Amino acid sequence: MDALRECRKGVTGDPLRFAVLVGLATVPFTVALSWQPPDETTVAGGTVSGAPLLAAGALVGYRYGDCASRTRRAGIWAGLAASVATVLLYAATAASTIGTASTTITVLAVVLTPIAVVIGTGLTVLVTAATAVVVGWMRRRSARASRSRDATEKEGRNALESRWWLPVVAYVLLVPAVVLAEGVVEPDGGAGFAVALLLVGTVLLSVPAALGVFVDATVPRRESAWLPNVRAYVGLPVFGFAAAYVGAALYGSPRPSAPAAFGFLAALWLTAAVYLANRYRNLERIADERPC
Repeated sequence: MDALRECRKGVTGDPLRFAVLVGLATVPFTVALSWQPPDETTVAGGTVSGAPLLAAGALVGYRYGDCASRTRRAGIWAGLAASVATVLLYAATAASTIGTASTTITVLAVVLTPIAVVIGTGLTVLVTAATAVVVGWMRRRSARASRSRDATEKEGRNALESRWWLPVVAYVLLVPAVVLAEGVVEPDGGAGFAVALLLVGTVLLSVPAALGVFVDATVPRRESAWLPNVRAYVGLPVFGFAAAYVGAALYGSPRPSAPAAFGFLAALWLTAAVYLANRYRNLERIADERPC
């Protein structure tokens, strides 16, 4: 009851200035990374870079992660503040279209731009708030108090019973196979199509693999058991994504998110392989947690 009362007090008493400031701080970065002169097919709207929104959601989620309801509220406010960039980008696109296009295209731009702004703002808030919620949940789960088995003895679970390592194994085995097939198989024909499907499957499998590493590493354990370094296992894939994104942007890549995705996949594979090796070495310590 005390924790619930404290959480409610935080929701009603915190003005969430930090969340709003973080959202506003993303505006110049979002505009700089997203702005492209509209082509002949662009009437309203445009593309918005998601990297600043993910960064804002992560910061807000970590800052307010001690309370789930406050995290959601902070994520929404940060997303609303960050949506200023969406409004500016769409307004600039409409202004460019109106100044150079025909009368018909101009009318379409005037009519469609407000709709695009509403949709773009909603997506901006959704991405930012969802990221904040996920990071907040990760912060609460990885807290040492939450990882202590003594505090969750009623659950009757231990790290040896976890099955979250299974998608991690699948990912570690699939990535080298895909890389090898990419270097050997010709891109044309049925074999190339099969390799493309494997690549798509690898990308999709990376999500449960990343989640599997985190959840398995944070299963409640006794103080004497093996406690994985969660920050290292979570931070390496994020660093791989950020480093590849920044490097691609500095080299003038039109879509830095594509190299960033490959940076994330590579760093996640390394992280997953190291985690599985450490888990195997500490199986005896994990088995000691099983109740007699």
